[in-house]
Amino acid sequence: MTDPTSCDAAGSYCERCDLLVGLAGFHVTDVKEDDGQLKVMIESAPTVMGCPVCGVVAHGHGRTVAELVDAPCFGRPVRLRWRKHRWICPEPTCLVGSFAEQDPSVALAGRKLTTRAIRWAIGQLRDEQASIQGLSRQLGTTWKTLWRAIQPVLEAAAADEARFEGVTSLGVDEHIVRHEALLYRMEVGDLHWLAVVAAR
Repeated sequence: MTDPTSCDAAGSYCERCDLLVGLAGFHVTDVKEDDGQLKVMIESAPTVMGCPVCGVVAHGHGRTVAELVDAPCFGRPVRLRWRKHRWICPEPTCLVGSFAEQDPSVALAGRKLTTRAIRWAIGQLRDEQASIQGLSRQLGTTWKTLWRAIQPVLEAAAADEARFEGVTSLGVDEHIVRHEALLYRMEVGDLHWLAVVAAR
């Protein structure tokens, strides 16, 4: 093998680590295991930033660390520690003052879970019939924290009428039927169907 397999020199970003974490525009600066959790420190490269209100080129004002719950990796809960840039607007008439880096591809402002963790949890609910309690255990967080993160996404998806476009028929998965009369209630949009089915 002619190419080195070790990480890059200290003080530079490791492309292999960045590829493994998979967040475009972000670089891994540190990885540690702490009490069974994988803690991954990321940051974006220094850049010129304009004030989001007045557009004046802002001055760097250090960094702040936000710890986010990320999707599990290699059988362990993951904490993504994001070293966010902070800037200060030099325009005296601007009301913003200072502001921090935001990137919805990592996490929406004010969220405790990454966008990736929310997608992963919803996928597990839909495809694997997982429970919120089981998913919160895998993520290393609480039921309430997970539910607060995914509930608005699920509600927005349920309210989106476009999800029915192109649907010509609906199917019901097979299930076990007890030998007695069953009462079914199906709700589809504003339609409510009640049916009593005699079991065989």
